[in-house]
Amino acid sequence: MIELIAIVLLGATARAMAEAGVRLAWARWVIHGAVLGVGSLSLGLGVLAFLTGEPRLAARASGAAIGLLLAWWPPYRRLWARWIAINPTSLLDALGLAAIQGTIGLFVGALLQPGTIPSLEVSKEQLLGQALAEVALALVLIGFPFSRHWQSAVDRLGLRWPSRRDLLGAVLFTAGMFGLSLLTGLLAGLLQPGVVARIEERMLPVTTEFGSPAWALALGILAGVGEELLFRGAVQPRYGLLLTALLFTVVHVQYELSIVTLGVFGLAILLGIERRRLGTSACIVTHALYDAIAVLLQNALR
Repeated sequence: MIELIAIVLLGATARAMAEAGVRLAWARWVIHGAVLGVGSLSLGLGVLAFLTGEPRLAARASGAAIGLLLAWWPPYRRLWARWIAINPTSLLDALGLAAIQGTIGLFVGALLQPGTIPSLEVSKEQLLGQALAEVALALVLIGFPFSRHWQSAVDRLGLRWPSRRDLLGAVLFTAGMFGLSLLTGLLAGLLQPGVVARIEERMLPVTTEFGSPAWALALGILAGVGEELLFRGAVQPRYGLLLTALLFTVVHVQYELSIVTLGVFGLAILLGIERRRLGTSACIVTHALYDAIAVLLQNALR
């Protein structure tokens, strides 16, 4: 819980400083110094860890450093601006891209060391705290309450009361996600049975903790609200479908680098398409249905 609060506070501080940096030279220099300093220290730590025989730390630190520092290079941002809705000269957009790429690099480093990935043990209180933290982070990252009022934030996140068309679309997208998940699960079971066994072992605490229908639904709703507001609501409109899908995929480290991970990436792509077609509210419904049904099925088949 402390880590989640720290992440939200860090995000709020970074957003406030970036907005101040639009007007104040000293704030811009502070941000430049912080990004370059953290990136350089991470790169140095990665090199040192590699030389001292710590591959796990080396991969994480180096990945985070490369993602962070690349995003701070103006020609690189101009290249990205051809495909995503960022302004390559914007301090806010540069900081957001650096945070996203640094996070991706950090988690890719973790995925490269699958033997070190722990079991996914989440209590009911932790799940609630995580969802609240994700909602708070989504709000501060889009500028609420610094430069957006509440209604502007709701509109920016793509929230609206779902229509019948939205609900029908959400059900159809849920069915599509299960079809994709079934396909990748079967392929993984045939080609990577050892990986599948490790994933099932890691997920066992979650399926046990939330095995009843009521708690499975609660898990689906909390995960759906938190993750969809953050990824599809806050991140995707600015940084694009593919980068958001990649970020969503790598933070789910429990699936390792596997065929299952490709399936998660496919699910993220489907949710991203749904965000474009139907809005974030429909994505929340789809995510909630998918997670709740998946947990119940895993318990029934165990």
